[in-house]
Amino acid sequence: MAKLEVAIAFGLLAVTGGALAQGAYVRPAYQFPSPPSGSDPASVHVPGTPLFLAPYVGVAVGHDDNLFLSSQNEKSSSLSITSPGFRLDARDANKVFQLGYQAQIGRYTGSHEDDYDDQTANGQFDMAIDRRNFLRLGLNYIRSHDPRGSTDRPFGERPDRYELTNPYATYAFGAPGAAGRIELYASAGDKRYKNNREFTVASDRDTREYGGIFYWRAMPQTRLLAELRRTNLDYKLTDSPLGGDETRYYAGVTWEATAATTGTVKVGRLKRDFDTSLFPGFSGNTWEALVSWSPRTYSRFDAYTARLTNESTGLGSFILTSVSGVAWNHAWSSFISTGVDLRYQKDDYQGFNRNDETGSLGLKVGYKFRRWLTLGAEYTYTHRGSNITRFEYDRNVYFVTANASL
Repeated sequence: MAKLEVAIAFGLLAVTGGALAQGAYVRPAYQFPSPPSGSDPASVHVPGTPLFLAPYVGVAVGHDDNLFLSSQNEKSSSLSITSPGFRLDARDANKVFQLGYQAQIGRYTGSHEDDYDDQTANGQFDMAIDRRNFLRLGLNYIRSHDPRGSTDRPFGERPDRYELTNPYATYAFGAPGAAGRIELYASAGDKRYKNNREFTVASDRDTREYGGIFYWRAMPQTRLLAELRRTNLDYKLTDSPLGGDETRYYAGVTWEATAATTGTVKVGRLKRDFDTSLFPGFSGNTWEALVSWSPRTYSRFDAYTARLTNESTGLGSFILTSVSGVAWNHAWSSFISTGVDLRYQKDDYQGFNRNDETGSLGLKVGYKFRRWLTLGAEYTYTHRGSNITRFEYDRNVYFVTANASL
């Protein structure tokens, strides 16, 4: 059920911090927001306010040779994606307010039924109460869609559209250099589908996540950690068998050994229980790991691996997913940069005899034509194998891109 994500601006939003987003495989430790860097879009002061506005826009034009992720009757189409957005930032020594918005407007020349207009907004407020106490409050709002073929639900006449609201909060106790540090976090995600209701009504759900993590400084740049995370899944369809609770226990280590190497590794146990007896519970190992290495200031390698769960979209009780990959980003000069991304994912369907293995290769190049304009090209190849032949597919996606800011 992998969904191809095309990022064509300067990142979806600079402000994040709720529940783990798809693709963010390690929950990061809390950090008070840093000022915008020189690589971020330039901002302008909004007269009469403490706000600074940074608008940007991304445009991509390309081709997708397997729109519906199918091994039979493959559908190809050229497409364009436009991504306008902005960030607002206001701060003083102890408080930071951030607001972000981005639209993603996709148009297919060969399949107008799959056109979409997605929108994402986020507001976040951070406060350093004193040197030991920190508070973060935020809200994500998303209007998006599941591309046809990306789920196990039947095809509708249009992609499945949904709204997701996600308020979140984090409280951190302990100065950044303290021997011990505690973080408590909570989030509430409410997801509602807006069309194709004969198939999507079973996927409406409320997700409540809360947890805590304790860090203990074992060496100057190394901390041991212990974490407890609990998630409640409340499906809104009466008598849905998918609702239940998920509990994770982690122990691990996070370090910044040198200026060039940082990492976090967590291992633990995952337990999932259902509210009804239709599906059996599950207990097994889980992990999150991310290691970054920058041999030069202009070159960075990121290696990651995680075991997580994804919700069923029509087959089985849930999907147990193991994912790993490596990414290399390198600036060959002040105006030419490249990126390589290798990724492998294994999906084991619980309560249904299906096992998928998906591998992908992504390549990109960027040319900084002006300080405010970067031109580029991207290519992604994806292959999925499965014990059920009809779920296998190959896909090639090409883009030329342009990213502009002030």
